[in-house]
Amino acid sequence: AQTKPGKAKTPAKPKARAVSQNTSFADSYTLGPGDRLRVDIFNVPEYSGEFYVLGDGAINLPVVGAIPIQGLTVQRASSLLTSYFSRYVKRPIVTISVLAPRPVQFAIAGEVTRSGSYTVPFTGDNRKFPTISQAIQLAGGTTQTANLRQVQVRRAATGRVISVNIFDVLQRGNTAQDISLRDGDTIYIARAEGVNTADRLRLAGSNLANQDATVKVAILGEVGKPGTYTLKGDTAGTAGRVTPPTLTEAIKIAGGSTASADLTRIRVRRNTRTGSGQVLPINLLNLLRAGDFGQDIILQDGDTILLPTATDVNSANSALVAASNLGPQAITPPRVVVVGEVNRPGTYTVTGSANTTNNNTQLAGTVALPTVTNAIQTAAGIKPTADIRQIQLIRTTRAGEQKISLNLFKLIQQGDTSQDIILQEGDRIFIPAAQNPNSQDVDLVASSTLSPTSIRVNVIGEAGAGAGGTREVPANTTLNQAILLAGGFNNVRANKNEVDFIRLNPNGTVTKRLIKLNFAKGIDSETNPRLQNNDTIVIGRNNLTRIGDGFSTILSPFNGLLNLIRF
Repeated sequence: AQTKPGKAKTPAKPKARAVSQNTSFADSYTLGPGDRLRVDIFNVPEYSGEFYVLGDGAINLPVVGAIPIQGLTVQRASSLLTSYFSRYVKRPIVTISVLAPRPVQFAIAGEVTRSGSYTVPFTGDNRKFPTISQAIQLAGGTTQTANLRQVQVRRAATGRVISVNIFDVLQRGNTAQDISLRDGDTIYIARAEGVNTADRLRLAGSNLANQDATVKVAILGEVGKPGTYTLKGDTAGTAGRVTPPTLTEAIKIAGGSTASADLTRIRVRRNTRTGSGQVLPINLLNLLRAGDFGQDIILQDGDTILLPTATDVNSANSALVAASNLGPQAITPPRVVVVGEVNRPGTYTVTGSANTTNNNTQLAGTVALPTVTNAIQTAAGIKPTADIRQIQLIRTTRAGEQKISLNLFKLIQQGDTSQDIILQEGDRIFIPAAQNPNSQDVDLVASSTLSPTSIRVNVIGEAGAGAGGTREVPANTTLNQAILLAGGFNNVRANKNEVDFIRLNPNGTVTKRLIKLNFAKGIDSETNPRLQNNDTIVIGRNNLTRIGDGFSTILSPFNGLLNLIRF
């Protein structure tokens, strides 16, 4: 080539003869302010040298002056410079090398931990552009609501929007979706509309998730200790990778759910990076029943968890929850109030028992859960006049007082264990009196565990061997059995055909009737009734004894006179 001083001529058609240090880099890299370039014009060293792309996007070269090259690739910039130098050099061969690329600057927004603008410098011989996944890592990872299936990249140079599926990289290793960024690119990660736990778990186990697994959440409603908690992830068995905390871990740390919690309607309120809130419905009963781990979502910083109060208390569900690690973490016997038609109304600390009627399977080492029937037994059982069809349980919940109607007659007649609900601290049980008690119902209730385990009856009169008096007998003892337990009859003096039966009624009246005895008969309300607490049986004298006792009464004054005469 040879210089041609003098009048400049019209630039010739650009010829792309540029050669770069890295073809792939040169093909994709666009020049901009801050790039340090090496411009070589073959056989013209005085025009060659190192130059910077200035702030206005131009490069200032000898002879030709400032030439705008911002936004051009290396090859296109070489062609442009060739056209300019052709005015002064015959058949110029221009070579551009990028000695020090300017840092790649991009912006990332949406569902990432730290959105904003980031700069990635090219260091050493590194000529690789940062990828979307690297940009996400620089931004601290994604949130749990990120939609990685539709990540959008807007190119500053062209305004083109590219949609890529980064989740395909995690799921199938399709690195073609993890495209390289360019200077000025903007990345936007939208919020996912639904919750796919399989996707969330796969994301949590990748390097795109937020590695700082410490989250601060608020848990409200039917838990033992509502409040704000800071949860830390678990690193056990994950080769140093942190497993983020989940919903069940938050419930356990908050003292577990109460007996009033409705685990089918849990709500998780979540703030997204876009500023709009998201409410996630959760049904943890599906987790306990069928092992649906999709319900145990991964928590995010700032989540608010609400466990609502159940509108209908289901004993089977309550027992299932109480036996799991989601139930109360500190199982202490609750203090409850039992009033109404029980033998000893009052406040009691109720514990479960081995013969509890709920359908909760007791495992080795676990504590039996106290139920309504346990509370009634603790209060010495119900009275015969109790209406167990209309029992009311008043419970104080986080949402206020809750009234629960129970029909224990279904329990003893049909085995409906859903009526025998699990108790919690502060419950109040009211057992009303029956208006028109049915004798068959009374007998059925009297033979159940709702009645007292023992009662006190009085057997007076001509009992055998002087064994009469007040006696404690098993509940549901009949009149015939009580007489025999009191020693039977005095063989000489007793009337073995009939007894007087006296009952103290709850309304304050006394009932007295004569009962004809028949020890061959079973339970019969007329001839052999079941006894109630404080019933009295009077065994009378036979006719011969009454006559003898009468003569003794008449002759008793003369006996004294005869004794005086004898003296």
